[in-house]
Amino acid sequence: MTRSSDLWDVVQVANYYGVSTSTIRRKVKKSRERGYGFVAPLFSSGSRLLWRKSDILEFKGEDVAETVMFMPSTPSMPPVSQQSHEQVQRELQRLGVRLPKTNR
Repeated sequence: MTRSSDLWDVVQVANYYGVSTSTIRRKVKKSRERGYGFVAPLFSSGSRLLWRKSDILEFKGEDVAETVMFMPSTPSMPPVSQQSHEQVQRELQRLGVRLPKTNR
């Protein structure tokens, strides 16, 4: 089972690569537009982004400025755009991530 400590937020990912959080957010945005680029986040909601620590460590593009396509080889979930709200909530609950309640 994955624990919350096995998840990294945008600050931890930026610190790992030695870049700013805005650089990481820009890489994620460009990756989504092109369909390739930086590691796809496990969870994305507003400004909150979460990655599996193992996905970041497995990513071979050490130079974030020169990243190439990377998708986890064995994703546990379909891409975020194909997930329902309920699927995302169940996966986050399984991972032990607590989010504020929203009115949906």
